[in-house]
Amino acid sequence: MRKHLNIVGLAVACAGLILLACSPGMVVQGLVGNAMTPTSPPLQGVAQVPIPSTAIAPPQTLTPIPSTTIPPTSDAASNQTATPSPSSTAAPVLPLRTDLPALALREWPRPANDNGFCMHFLPTGYYSARDFEIQIPRLKGLQIRWVLAIYNDENQLRLAAPQFKAAGVVPIWRKWLRAYQRYYAWDRDIQILKENGLPPYFQLFNEPDTEEEWDGREVNRDQWVANFVQTAKDVYNAGGYVGIQLLDPDWLRAVIEQVKAQKGERLFGRTFFIPHPYGANHPPNYVEDEIGVLGFRPFADVFQKEIGFIPPFIAGEGGWKFAAEEDNRFPKVDDKLHSKYHVELFNWFRLGQLSDGQPLPDYLFAFCPWILAGNLEGAAWYDSFEGNRELTIAEVKKIPIFTRKFSWDKR
Repeated sequence: MRKHLNIVGLAVACAGLILLACSPGMVVQGLVGNAMTPTSPPLQGVAQVPIPSTAIAPPQTLTPIPSTTIPPTSDAASNQTATPSPSSTAAPVLPLRTDLPALALREWPRPANDNGFCMHFLPTGYYSARDFEIQIPRLKGLQIRWVLAIYNDENQLRLAAPQFKAAGVVPIWRKWLRAYQRYYAWDRDIQILKENGLPPYFQLFNEPDTEEEWDGREVNRDQWVANFVQTAKDVYNAGGYVGIQLLDPDWLRAVIEQVKAQKGERLFGRTFFIPHPYGANHPPNYVEDEIGVLGFRPFADVFQKEIGFIPPFIAGEGGWKFAAEEDNRFPKVDDKLHSKYHVELFNWFRLGQLSDGQPLPDYLFAFCPWILAGNLEGAAWYDSFEGNRELTIAEVKKIPIFTRKFSWDKR
């Protein structure tokens, strides 16, 4: 019996050795014949090693390989061409018109009898004829020569442009766009302004360096810079003035660097800047940090260093919000301070001097406090749920009528 078992065991062992000598694929082929089931398509981003057609490869575990790595093979390594890294690829040159001259400060269009007084108009980009019946007399009463106006579409431009023109007001237009969005009808919008005899000042995007302008997306400076440069190219080529609006000087440096990298320096000759110098509850002469109405000057330093000159600045938002009390070292902004501070600010343009005693720079064209009117805006001068800023309105109306003098007017 033991001898019989030994013989059986020896036979089984021999059969196992014979099977092991064959590949698993050959075993399968011997069982099911030559027909093979098609394999799934290659996975994206996964390297696939080619297998000779005469052999059936055993199952493999596929290991992802970074897309920037080219796996060498013994027969093809000498024929591979290295893929350039992004940093070694030159940025495409911006296709800009060559017939538009760069503008010196004195050549930029300004309103007649310019006094530098501006207001951020309304918090919405949709208007009615009734809005202008109410707001235009208010602008005239405050001697406003500039406004910053939001618009949502070309119909708002067609409605608003002739109203501002008739009132002697030059608007800075801000198309309602988020930081990640593009817009493709600048040429049409600029033509509407030309037909109404208004200079095509456009603020491109608003505070893109804040989370609010990304609608829950991650704030992405590189994405916005690329977006801005293309938008600026479109506005420039359509004959418009390119307005940059940022809160962070580093973002300004980044966009200037990108324009230079794409040989787009022509843009700078028709670019202006829109700072947002809010005062919090700091007095007008506050210079301890950038949180004050003099906080526009660090951006001027960036322009001077990076492009060699300072373009026009028009403060599109800023001033003092009613009831502001962020800094407990200073009193809350009540009606008396709100009035006193804004009168002092507007007098910069009349007296030619900033609140810290420095001369009013030629590049500061206008200052637009936030905001003329809005029933949901606590800081609105008119129609606010906090009430009208009656004292401020009355005191600003008392400022003598004047025309702002630039350095070239005094020679």
